Amino acid sequence: LTMCSCEFKTAVAVGIPKPEDSITDFFDCVCAGNYSDADRYLSGFSLKMNGQFTGPFSEKLYDYLQKSFRYRLLEMNDDNPAFFECKVEFTFLDNNLLADDLKALATERGKAYIAANNMEYLEKKDGVLELSDEGAERTAVEALDELMKTPEKYCSTKLYDISMSFSEGKWTIQLPDDLYEAISGRFKPDN
Repeated sequence: LTMCSCEFKTAVAVGIPKPEDSITDFFDCVCAGNYSDADRYLSGFSLKMNGQFTGPFSEKLYDYLQKSFRYRLLEMNDDNPAFFECKVEFTFLDNNLLADDLKALATERGKAYIAANNMEYLEKKDGVLELSDEGAERTAVEALDELMKTPEKYCSTKLYDISMSFSEGKWTIQLPDDLYEAISGRFKPDN
């Protein structure tokens, strides 16, 4: 029996889901914050951050992070029926862009509450009025809400090389470290 390479490729590819469908589904799950479903495309690795963001500020930050996600598939190479490569343009809320403005605005608001003796945000420690822990968190939430009126200022868009391989009946993504950082928004989850 003689089989040419074009016949072999067709024969091997029968029953294999399209890699574009798998990578699209992966990013759709990520953009929806459905990390459990996104994880089915990863091997020995998890994106699960659900439950790691607790408290009003972290929860608000996580919400803005999810809303910032956008992706676009570019340049696909599927010459090998068991291996797939593509470039993905991914947009995300970037803590490197947000951190300084967030800290400055939250500090400014905290000082204003102290100056106004706004007891809702303050507590007395050693005879001195200062922001309570709850007050500090509330000023951070207010500052974040204010900054997110122009979220595009704090988003980054980067290009990532994605490789996928087909094994055990599914496409598995080799997720680059820098893409994981983008998906997590470069935020460190609460411990």
